[in-house]
Amino acid sequence: MEKANNYEKPMNIFEFQELFGTEEKCQEHLFNMRFKDGFECPKCGCTHGYKISTRNSMKCSKCEYQLSAMAGTIFHNSKMPLVKWYLAIFFVTIDKRGISALQLQKEIGVTYKTAWYVNKRIREGMKNADEKYKLDGTVVVDETYFSGIKQPSNTKKNKPKKRGRGTKKNKVIVALSVDKNGYPLYAKMTLVNNFRAVTIAKFAKKNIEKGATILTDGFNSYKSQKLKKDYFHEFENFDKDNENSTLKWIHKVISNAKAFINGTPHGVEKLELQKYLDEFCYRFNRRHILKLIPEKLINSLLLAKPVNYYGEVMG
Repeated sequence: MEKANNYEKPMNIFEFQELFGTEEKCQEHLFNMRFKDGFECPKCGCTHGYKISTRNSMKCSKCEYQLSAMAGTIFHNSKMPLVKWYLAIFFVTIDKRGISALQLQKEIGVTYKTAWYVNKRIREGMKNADEKYKLDGTVVVDETYFSGIKQPSNTKKNKPKKRGRGTKKNKVIVALSVDKNGYPLYAKMTLVNNFRAVTIAKFAKKNIEKGATILTDGFNSYKSQKLKKDYFHEFENFDKDNENSTLKWIHKVISNAKAFINGTPHGVEKLELQKYLDEFCYRFNRRHILKLIPEKLINSLLLAKPVNYYGEVMG
């Protein structure tokens, strides 16, 4: 058993290839993970079956229905070899900057369209994994804006641009749980249409456990009674020169998220922004177990619903 701090070191390509370097190794691993808790036939409910190695599937002993290890997962109906899927997962998770579809195309030897689709499916698995839990304890909440891909403007050249909370950039609510010393633990980010009190309360209900302590700045929407109903609420006026400010960490996390969005994908359209926010949070929330991320993500992809090319959940 490795020491805990060894998990903070990312898996290198040689270690990964040793575990998942062939199609056979990947298929065996996927099969073992898919059926580790046993088999249940989706057609007749029978719990007895046997493995068909040539198809990497289970066959029901009663009705002879065959269930592929890939069926109903993110890998569903994929024609791409599993070894390329695994390699794509490695490249997506190994670097905090992620990987663009263009670079992934080169690394695993597929078309750009396929690489883009693979990236989309993997982000769906990341979203699925983080939706299973809520933040608790002390949670810092703030609002911010993300720039998207520049679009042609019909406004007059001399018209001044809005700044701050009046801007028309993409609006995002961010929550960051912190430990007793104020250091970051886990993050959640959600794209919203506005920063009204009802929107913030809805975000809190979905992402923060009742009874948690929410810490915010003095923005009026945070002062609503809606938050006080289910949470302990504290305020702090942020001072960037105050090293003891708890709010400074959420600003750093937001800054890192913006650097990621503007870096690897070079800005994204509003329609795709949430997926990239999910990717950033997934990687941030597992930053202390870097070596385990690839295998954990594979497990999450088994539990997530398959999506089509346009990001719509299938089935």
